[in-house]
Amino acid sequence: MKTVTIALGAALLTMSGAAAAQTATDAQCILLSNVFAKDAKEPQQQKAAEAAFYFYLGRVSDSATAAQLKTLFDTQGKTITDKTAGDTMNKCVQGVQTKVNLLQSLAPAKPAAQQTPQGR
Repeated sequence: MKTVTIALGAALLTMSGAAAAQTATDAQCILLSNVFAKDAKEPQQQKAAEAAFYFYLGRVSDSATAAQLKTLFDTQGKTITDKTAGDTMNKCVQGVQTKVNLLQSLAPAKPAAQQTPQGR
């Protein structure tokens, strides 16, 4: 029984570590996309940032508490600098685009347009 408990505990620790790493990236993307959505000069950039914001906001666990999120956002906010913000935001948008491409790949192919003879 003790072996099962240790194995289960190790498995839970492993899973929570992977989830925490994903959450850190998601937190950075939420913070950056929120700023870029407000401050972007070009409408296309603003729309991409807004889409990214909602995408990453949707990835926040239902079980997350306000205290957990505040701690996470405070911690991840300190890792973002003016120098890294643009590249990190581009990676966030690429993450969204990857998921969009995946979903689009599932759509059935459109039938080829039928050619009609001219003059009929």
